[in-house]
Amino acid sequence: MQWGQIKTIFIVSFLVLNLFLVQELLDKINASNYDTLENRSTFEEQLAEQEITYDLPERGQKEAYVSAQRYQLSEEDLDILQGLLDHQLIGLTSNGGDVVSLDDIPDQDGYQSNYEVITGEFLAPLDLDLEDDFKGSIEEIKSQVLYGDSFQYWNYYEKENVLLFFQKQSDRTFYFNDSASLIVVLNEEGDAIQYRQTFLEELEHRLEEQTVIDPINAIREVWTNTTAGLPSQSEVTLDMGYQTLVPLDDGVQVFVPTWEVIVNNEDHFFVNAMEGKYISHDGEQFVVTMKESLKREIEELKSE
Repeated sequence: MQWGQIKTIFIVSFLVLNLFLVQELLDKINASNYDTLENRSTFEEQLAEQEITYDLPERGQKEAYVSAQRYQLSEEDLDILQGLLDHQLIGLTSNGGDVVSLDDIPDQDGYQSNYEVITGEFLAPLDLDLEDDFKGSIEEIKSQVLYGDSFQYWNYYEKENVLLFFQKQSDRTFYFNDSASLIVVLNEEGDAIQYRQTFLEELEHRLEEQTVIDPINAIREVWTNTTAGLPSQSEVTLDMGYQTLVPLDDGVQVFVPTWEVIVNNEDHFFVNAMEGKYISHDGEQFVVTMKESLKREIEELKSE
């Protein structure tokens, strides 16, 4: 085993031990203070006064810290991508490396790929009808990329004219992670012209499952930490996904279970489901960064 791998395992193990000790402390704090019946009832009364309704998952849900690293494309993946070349220009990038045209990759059995990023440009804009057939248009995009069904549509960012998708595993979404996202750039007519795609490998559990904070407490965190997050007469739902806790060497990332608090089916807020802390995010900046990477990779691909 190489020293780099040993170092990564040691760091992850040390991190997991610290996470466990922190969680033990937080469980005690939550049990004595944060989740008393009195606090819960008072907060629910506040929501009722503001006519805020909510649909809560069951209490006592168990989740675990998990880890994964960026997926490297297999020989089978490259074969699938080859089938898209009749209407796409496709480039592949390894970690920190140059963009390589898929046409230049040798077609041979046993080829070992270390490519992690797919950059694509449609030879002719992909016809979409997002206004009248949004669902059909999203499915059309998924059919034109590798393993499109493993990505969930997230949002449209008008300023950048970009559609953003997040990877899912076992019905859990990776929020705003540049190793688990698909961005699709549109033209002025609303048709798809370019995309950039990354994946994470299968998750590994780093600790035994633990009880996450109650959903009502996640709503309370949003209520406390945002000025306009919960307007009167809001409808609130919750979902569970993952946010990056810490990136490590060799591309390994540790993820924390995260409550996604959805307000009026439009605004999304995030709360660390283990520690009960509000997680801020900047979706616009994430999209800008991903689009800049895509632009740079397309330019490099075409300059070959």
